Amino acid sequence: MPERVKKVENMADEKTGDKKALRILALDALRLTAALIVFGQHFAVMFDYILPPYLTGWVFDAKGAVTLFFVLSGYVLALSLRRDPPSFGGYVKFGIRRVLRLYPVYWSALVLGFCVLVWVQRHGGFVKPPEMPSTFLSGEGLQLRQWLLQMTLVVPGMESDFAIPPVWTLMSEAKVAMVFPFLAWVLLRARLPIAIGLLAFLIFGSAWLDTHVVGTAALLGQFGLGAMIARVPVDFWSRLKQPVWALVAVMSILLYCAVSLRYDLPSKWLSYYLCACGAAGLVVCAAFWTPFGGVFERIQRVLRVDLSYAIYILHYPIMSGMRKLWQDGTLMLPLPVMLVVIAGLTVGLALVLYYVVEMPAIRLGRRLTSHQWFT
Repeated sequence: MPERVKKVENMADEKTGDKKALRILALDALRLTAALIVFGQHFAVMFDYILPPYLTGWVFDAKGAVTLFFVLSGYVLALSLRRDPPSFGGYVKFGIRRVLRLYPVYWSALVLGFCVLVWVQRHGGFVKPPEMPSTFLSGEGLQLRQWLLQMTLVVPGMESDFAIPPVWTLMSEAKVAMVFPFLAWVLLRARLPIAIGLLAFLIFGSAWLDTHVVGTAALLGQFGLGAMIARVPVDFWSRLKQPVWALVAVMSILLYCAVSLRYDLPSKWLSYYLCACGAAGLVVCAAFWTPFGGVFERIQRVLRVDLSYAIYILHYPIMSGMRKLWQDGTLMLPLPVMLVVIAGLTVGLALVLYYVVEMPAIRLGRRLTSHQWFT
């Protein structure tokens, strides 16, 4: 069995706070890659920057990057749940850690978004609104009720595009987290035919769930695909030969690119779930195939910290403020230079939040759930 499959260091899992959890470094870099794809696509939208066609779709499609986020989250979260039997204490433990993982960084970004958007509003707004606008700017006054709803992520009436449009993914994550332990426990512990049947229903019934239940329910299959990866014994992956791994990687990339066909296929959900299957294959390759995952792991060892979440949620308010300065002529910078400046600001603030907010909150969740009552 490859060494990188057996390890990944007996260090605290920054996502689950569990010292026993395996930390697969390559997945952090894979997640960061997805966040940077979203960053680049949103920059092009915010600044009306026309990218070459080969940089706007397929592997670089932002919808594909978000699908990868969901599948990867399903896998990592299932790893944290598979060691302990289902219990009320385990559910509460998962909930506490998930809240402290998602909310503190998001609230920090929301404060930044409030400051930026109120400033933009009081200085005349945008002469030409971007294609991905904040609806706050089309309203009047501070609209404090909606800002309070923004803090919850899950309360009905919260508008996903009110302040930070990319927040819809966090809304989905927060809502899915309420039921994910039950889903993961079934997928990980039920007889294989039952687990496969449930996953098949979530995938093939996604369009029905979207229409008759709620849009978030249609995403459960993407998280479920990640959870099913966690069910596969590690020894299985170690037995695969290099040609098989190469075929898995190629097929995964092709399926992943199907997200760009969402307007051409009979159902957008068919496109999304083909992409999700490809994303699952990429997660497997990054975690268990050394030639593929080793590249990402080396990148993460150089970076040392995982800034993907903070970059993802911070970039929109930073871009909004910079667009206002650029549009008003305060910053007369070429767009490539503006891209570098915004990237620097986003990464710098993400790094500060990592040490000041993100890791302290994760450690707090670890301490709060360290009591034996949660086991």
